[in-house]
Order: sequence, then structure tokens, then C-alpha cells
Amino acid sequence: MMWYYRRGEAQLGPVSWEEIVGAGRTGGLASGDLVWTDGMAQWQPASTIPGLLPQPVPGAAPLVPPPYGDPRPPARPSAGDDPMMRMLLPVGRSGWAIAAGYLGLLSFLGIFAPVALIVGIVAVRDIQQHPEKHGLGRAWFGIVMGVLGSLALAFGIAVTLMPKLIPR
Repeated sequence: MMWYYRRGEAQLGPVSWEEIVGAGRTGGLASGDLVWTDGMAQWQPASTIPGLLPQPVPGAAPLVPPPYGDPRPPARPSAGDDPMMRMLLPVGRSGWAIAAGYLGLLSFLGIFAPVALIVGIVAVRDIQQHPEKHGLGRAWFGIVMGVLGSLALAFGIAVTLMPKLIPR
């Protein structure tokens, strides 16, 4: 007679009686696994089939089947964990860092420079508080360009107002 057995979602077999008994002795078949052969109305737990599993010795420690592995499905890696994906898309980045980067680019217009500086500082703090977020380079770019743009804006305002402040 040929036997079939289910281990988790996997159905194994056909195997001979000797092979399935050997699987039971080596831990390849546990008492809760289902078995079936011709003549059985339905699948039954292996523990209900006489002689299939080794009988525990009184006073001995119970046999523990080998672990099947982690019962949870494997975690899917986040797109933010892939460096190439982070280069192409703003995944896994702090929203503040993205805003600081764009404001840093626009800081040459002057009016965006102080905002880029402030948003860059907020972005650095956000990344420090949430280590899973990325974008520290963009945040520092916003800070540096915000400082340079703010200095240029202050210099431009001073030069524009200087002739009006000094009487001739």
C-alpha cells in the first residue's frame, strides 16, 4: 500500500509503509500531520494510525518535532531599504528632507532660503527621531543652501537699503 501525508501545506507521497514509519521516527512526520492511503474515507492525524509513530517511553522526555521555521510569512523588504530605489524615487525618506532639498534648490531666488534653512533643520530632527527614515543628505543640502541664500538675501537687502539710509 502507498501512503500520502501532509506536512503544513505540502502534500508528500506516495511512499511505502516503511518510508512513512521512517519519516515518523526521524521527525519528518509529526503526530498532527495528516495521512491517507487507499481504503481510508478521509485524511487522518498520524497519531491515530497504530504503529506509524514511535510510542513514547514512560518517564522519557517527549519527542519534539523539528521546528518548521518561522510560522510568519517572510517580511517583504521595504522599497526604502533598496539603495537603488532610493536613488530613483523618494521612498523611505522624510517628507521634511524632500521639502528641504527642493527649497534648497529654489533658495537662489532669495525668498525661499530662510524657509529652506528652517525646513532642513526640522528634517534633520525628524530623521534623528525616526532612524528608519532616510534623506539626511537632502536635509543638509537644504540647510547649507538656506544659509548661503539667506546671507545673499541679507546682503542684497543691505545693498538696496544702504543708499536710502545714508544721506548725501
